[in-house]
Amino acid sequence: MRLKLRGPDYKDKDPETSYLDFKKRVAAYESAYVTIGDYEETHNMQYIKLIDVGRKTIHHQLNGFLACGIATYLSTFNLSPRQIWVTRHGMSEDNKLGKIGGDSNLTPEGQNYGTALYNFIGKKRVEWEQDQKQKIQSMTNLPPQAGDKTPPYPELLGDLEEKNFCVWTSMLQRSIQTAADFQDDENYDVKNWEMLKELDAGQFEGMTYAEIKRDHPEEFAKRSANKLGYIYPGVGGEGYLQVISRLRDMVRELERIKDHVLIIGHRSVCRVLLAYFMDLTRNDIANLDMPLGMLYAIEPKPYGIDFHAYKYNDQDFTFEEMPKGYKPHITRNDEP
Repeated sequence: MRLKLRGPDYKDKDPETSYLDFKKRVAAYESAYVTIGDYEETHNMQYIKLIDVGRKTIHHQLNGFLACGIATYLSTFNLSPRQIWVTRHGMSEDNKLGKIGGDSNLTPEGQNYGTALYNFIGKKRVEWEQDQKQKIQSMTNLPPQAGDKTPPYPELLGDLEEKNFCVWTSMLQRSIQTAADFQDDENYDVKNWEMLKELDAGQFEGMTYAEIKRDHPEEFAKRSANKLGYIYPGVGGEGYLQVISRLRDMVRELERIKDHVLIIGHRSVCRVLLAYFMDLTRNDIANLDMPLGMLYAIEPKPYGIDFHAYKYNDQDFTFEEMPKGYKPHITRNDEP
């Protein structure tokens, strides 16, 4: 009930009137709907039944790759209040030279970014916990009273003091080094993931786009014409479709986990993850603007997400929030 009253159907409406209205709707549903179970089992039909968004899940006679894949995906959803932060690593030596791929170290500027990121995330973590505690204090009534900002499923907020904060990096030096300050703080759980690595440029690793255009004009033209489907030539070469495939398990883990998560990734990885959470099409992924120095905060909600973007200020070593409504834009096909 509480979840529904916070949804778009009753936005900005009187809580008590909304509560009575929804109880009538539930009664109407019950008069028309038939519970899944007995009929399906008698007739050997497959079904998946979710109760309270994953509190209990029932599978019956599932078989086949697609049905089992859907069941696995649905079982990951949860409504635990949490934040998912996404950013690229700090500036690396190869970034400064315009080279793609590689495994170079951070520049001094990149190291400063990592420290500023650590300080900013620590501040926002405290602010989030204080905000949730205030919501708990106002949470007593159903229906909610006017002005009550209670989130759904308040029982999930009881252990805010112990809420874990994960920091996930790739296994490349520029990503690991950006998380150095988190690594030294026992209040963060830092892990390195192979699947978060940058798109592998194959034989073009360590080259600039200008060099590729000059020395391999046919390949450059092929990539410009179809960045999504293009695969870099050479051993280990990948394309965006391969990155999407290897990040599927990461997406499922992000849907499942109840902890806060900060992902310090790479351009291709951040593009895929942002596109997923912002419900963009697959064709938008390869051209999503993802510069260094941007930090994105995603807070999953029962109906969509809360999204905030922050830009690094390298003069003050802090982050400034972008205007409300900001979204990463789509770049031209000939841009990186």
